[in-house]
Parts: sequence; C-alpha cells; structure tokens
Amino acid sequence: MTARSAFRTIRSAALRTAGVTGAATLGWAYLQRLPRHQEDHRLSWRQSVSTRLYTTFVAPIVMQTDAETAHTLTLRAGELLQACRLLLEPSHSKLPLDWLLRPPAAQSTSSGPNLRQELFDGRLTFDTPVGIAAGFDKNAALVPLYRLGFMQLGFAEVGSISAEPAAGNERPRCWRIPSDQAVINCMGLNNEGAACVAARLKTFTSVEGGAPIGINIAKTHNPAIVGPAAVEDFVHSFKTLAPLADFVVINVSCPNTAEGKTFEEPSALSDLLQGIARQSREMQWERAPPILVKLMATPDSDDGRACQRELLRVIQDSKVVDGLVISNTIKNPEAQLSSAGRQAADAIGKGGVSGKVIHRRSVAAIRSAFEATGGRLPIIGVGGTDSAEAAYEKIRAGASLVEVYTGLVYKGPGLLEDIQTGLRRYLQKDGFSSIQEAVGADVRSAH
Repeated sequence: MTARSAFRTIRSAALRTAGVTGAATLGWAYLQRLPRHQEDHRLSWRQSVSTRLYTTFVAPIVMQTDAETAHTLTLRAGELLQACRLLLEPSHSKLPLDWLLRPPAAQSTSSGPNLRQELFDGRLTFDTPVGIAAGFDKNAALVPLYRLGFMQLGFAEVGSISAEPAAGNERPRCWRIPSDQAVINCMGLNNEGAACVAARLKTFTSVEGGAPIGINIAKTHNPAIVGPAAVEDFVHSFKTLAPLADFVVINVSCPNTAEGKTFEEPSALSDLLQGIARQSREMQWERAPPILVKLMATPDSDDGRACQRELLRVIQDSKVVDGLVISNTIKNPEAQLSSAGRQAADAIGKGGVSGKVIHRRSVAAIRSAFEATGGRLPIIGVGGTDSAEAAYEKIRAGASLVEVYTGLVYKGPGLLEDIQTGLRRYLQKDGFSSIQEAVGADVRSAH
C-alpha cells in the first residue's frame, strides 16, 4: 500500500467517523430538548415528545400533501388502529406495542388540579375537558377508538350529519394557510346521511361507556329545503341519531340554505327548537341526551353582542337546550390574516376559516354568552384551540370544555396531551384545585 492510498483510507475513515459522531451528537442534543415526565405537570415541558417530533419531521411532509387527501389517510390509519385495538380488547395481558394499541383510558392519574367534570345536571362525566371537534370524523367511523380513551380524549363530537347523504362541493374544497396555521374549507357538508351513520353506530355496541360521544346534526345541503321542510329535515336527523348519542349538537350556523341564510335568525331558530322539543317529547327516553346548539362567533361589537343575546334569549326560552358550542368557522373575508395569508385566502375565495386566527373572536363570543346566560348553560369552546394557553383562556372566559381540530393539523396528536398537562399547570399557578373553579373566572372577576 502506497503512502497516498493509506492517506486516502485514513481520511475516508476519519470523515465517516466524524459524520457518524456529528449525527449522533445532533441527535443526542435534540433528545435533550425533548420534555420528560409528561405525566407530571410540574416537570413537563410546554410541548410533548410527540408534538416536537411531529412538527419537526411529520408536518413538513403533511404540508406537501393535499389537505383533504391527508385527512382521508389519517382516518384510514385510525380505522386500522381501531380494528387492531378491538381485536385485542378482550385480552388483559401485556402485548407488543400495547402502549399504542391499548393506551390508558382518558381518566388520568396525573398529579395536580382535577380536570374531571360532571356536566348537564350530572348526566355526563368528562374525565378531561379536551375533545375532538366536529368535522374531523364526519361519518362517525372512529367512535370505538374515542370511547376507549385513545390519546386521552375526554370526549368527541362527530359530524356534521344531515338527514340525507350529501356529496359536498367539488374538489378542491379544503386548503391550508400555513403562514397563519389556518384552514379554509368549503366542504359542502359531505356526509353519508343519518340512516347510514346510525346503522354504523349500532354495530359499535360492543364498546359502550367511556368518553362521551356527541353527534352534530345539520340541515341537508340542499338550498331547496327551506322553511318548515328545513325544520323537518333537522327533526328527522334528531329522531334517527339522538338515541345513539351521549349528547346532540344542533348546528344552526352552517350556511347551506337558500341565499346563504342559516337558522341563526331568531324566528327561524325558534321554529327549529320547537320542532326538536316536540320530537323529543314523543321519544321514549331511558335517559335523554343533552341538547346543545352550535353558534358562530358574532363580531365582538355592540351589534354582534346584541345579535348573540337575541339568539340566546330564544335558546333559553325554548326550555329544550342544555348547552352551547361556540364557535363555528368564520367567513373568509372576516378573518384577520397576515398579508401572506390574506393573499392566499383571496385566491381561494369563499369558505369558512378555522385555526388560531379565530381564537380571539371565539373567546369574546364565549365570554359574552357566559355573561348573558349567567353560566347556566355549559359551553364547549372551539376555534383556534392550538395550545394550553388558548384552551385556558376559553375556560376562564366561560367554556367548561374545549375542542381541537385545526391545531392537530399543525401540531399533531400530541397537542391533546400538551393541553391537558398545560391546563394543570395554569390551574395550579392561579390557585385553582379543579377546572370547574376556573370556568368563567374572568367574567366573575370583572363584576
């Protein structure tokens, strides 16, 4: 071996060693940045391991995939995991990948303030206040997975589901705005219809109890269905699906009626709630599910608050509504986006905006609703809940529960754990022993 070849061999080995050492060092440094002891709110970091891994490695890939395609693939992966999970359900022994296939139930043994709540006059128990918003699982495909406490979900809301099946609008109909961590959708209430979803839910009877499941119902996407026919459309969905739900959400803020109008008009809302009340009285309930109404966030102005108060008056006078969901998406032109985000949104055109850009408006609507009702109607806060801070702000404004969806797109499923751990930290910091003590704290302190 010549001196030159020996030098090349040594140099090559040195470079390989340096490369491996450098990669290992970077990997070790990254691992040191990951939080530990996530079950202890006092020791955990702001983001869990799974959240950091998702945002670093997975999210860049997801962002290269069409939004609706990525959503569909996520549901298919969930169905596969659910099928494996149900196969293992009778077993009580430790199995390979048990942590993935059979995660611990939502009831947490974590230290710190209590997140458990009994709401709606004790009819439902929520082990944690964090759930999945409607829109993620439109056809209730993953109900067993939710009930079994997957990812420590406190509850889930499926839908929206209409009386008749609907294909929705033509694709593309869902877009991301990464600069603002927002999503714009113009789905058109695509779903398989009440009868099909009811048949599916009846096959899930082997998995009962666990995390509460809400069913969100909306008017069939057909502008020809108006007036009394629209009320009957809602009533049909209620009659079909309510017996299979732990709670029912009446979505009156989807603009899919003639001329873009919704039931968010006092007289129309009154007619709808009277129809629901009549149907509820006719049904043979062993235990009637709570009924909630989902409203969009009215503008944080005198006119917006006056409009909301009028709707809340109708809701309370109906004597049939047990709670509220606030809020739905807001119209594209109303969203306060960055300059880059606004340019992208204008290119898309019509649609509903979700994500952190609507958080402030959602919080304002929750606060005004809690104040107007005196806290008598439990509120599920939704809209821009992408962190423990956002969730806690909604809770202090008056929400008893919070829902996430768009935040999962940008931060992954670890967000659910991050919010729960962060809530304990904020509750302890403010001297609360339970989450119920914090509900509406900002409203009470202002009076």
